[in-house]
Amino acid sequence: MFLIPGNSLLLLITFILAIPLIALATYPYYYLRKIPESKRLTASVQIALPGMILDIFSVIYFNKVFLNLHIDSLPFFAAWLLWAYSLILISGFSIKTKSD
Repeated sequence: MFLIPGNSLLLLITFILAIPLIALATYPYYYLRKIPESKRLTASVQIALPGMILDIFSVIYFNKVFLNLHIDSLPFFAAWLLWAYSLILISGFSIKTKSD
């Protein structure tokens, strides 16, 4: 119900809401697993890569896997997946600040 072609506002909200959703999934994972900042990029790749590989098939067989989504929403679905995986990978980068 959230990938409706032609409903730009709902699509935008879906993409924006992915930001805190990914943050709520990744940062506690890093913390609970005690992953140091120097290893977070590797961890983010390990989180994202299996899903990216599996989603190749979910995109190819979209109309069989996601029966409730119209085929017209496939480009938005694929774009949202890329966005979400990008956010996961970005979460692995540390923000270094200079301390004076």
